[in-house]
Amino acid sequence: MWNQTSKKFIGGFLGIIFLSLATLYITQTYFSPERQAERRLAELERQYAEDTYGGKTPEETLELFIDALKAGDIELASKYFVIDEQEEIKNDLMQVKQDTGLEQVISRIEKLKLTKKDSESAFFVIVDDKNIVQIQATLGKSGNGIWKIIKI
Repeated sequence: MWNQTSKKFIGGFLGIIFLSLATLYITQTYFSPERQAERRLAELERQYAEDTYGGKTPEETLELFIDALKAGDIELASKYFVIDEQEEIKNDLMQVKQDTGLEQVISRIEKLKLTKKDSESAFFVIVDDKNIVQIQATLGKSGNGIWKIIKI
């Protein structure tokens, strides 16, 4: 009833269907936007868990940041920021260092005053004579207890 050619054709056809379904499954399972987001989140969680750059207090983190800037170590200074911001901050600081030097940045950051602090966040500001905020720094406590600069 079934000759050898028919069996090969049907086997090949079923093989193609199987490979197509397997490829579709793998693509949907491993390369979907949701899966990529999950992997990115897991990678960020790992990076934050292993991150040792920062202080036990927000004040200590700012001091470490200032010390790195005074030493001209842009790479180290950028590590005191949250992981998502480190590359951008590093590039910005390198540009400032080339353009005008870091002295003005250091001078301003040294003038920051703590205005609000709780167990998870801290805010530092510089205000002018009219009590208008000129510069603000926000720090947050990461899951491993290290304080990181979120934004300046």
